[in-house]
Amino acid sequence: MGADDEASFDAFFRDAHRRLLGQAYLLTADLARAQDLTQEAFERAWVHWRRVSRYEHPEAWTRRVLHNLCISEWRKQRRREERPPGTPVVVAAPGEDHLLLLDVLRSLPPDQARALVLHDGAGLTVAEIAVELSVAEGTVKSWLSRARSRAASVLGAAYQLERGGC
Repeated sequence: MGADDEASFDAFFRDAHRRLLGQAYLLTADLARAQDLTQEAFERAWVHWRRVSRYEHPEAWTRRVLHNLCISEWRKQRRREERPPGTPVVVAAPGEDHLLLLDVLRSLPPDQARALVLHDGAGLTVAEIAVELSVAEGTVKSWLSRARSRAASVLGAAYQLERGGC
């Protein structure tokens, strides 16, 4: 690749890295793992940069790759949890609040969870999410509303339990 490709990728990386890392951290609850997955997503973007750079939204393509990597990570985690008793698994322990957030995200339908992470986690607007997911803005608003309602009910129940309520 040429110097122009390197320069455009460097600019893309500087602009998008923080948002993508934030998304990965929300989905994995492990900063080191989030950094690894974000790096892997950027490596894949670099490998295909000549094609990806011509897309209207290269960050959306990279975010989709990152999202898929995080979903794969969830599946691996589930398989690790299904190991026979006595099989050691070493996993960094995320904080209680982060675990609760992950439980909320996992309880949501995938489209709602993704919209919530993109909006509240990665800071995308409703319009940007609609473009990225190829849906109407009204659909994104609906997903966000439903996701927040579900999150509020789960988080509210957890808050009640924490305070000793019912």
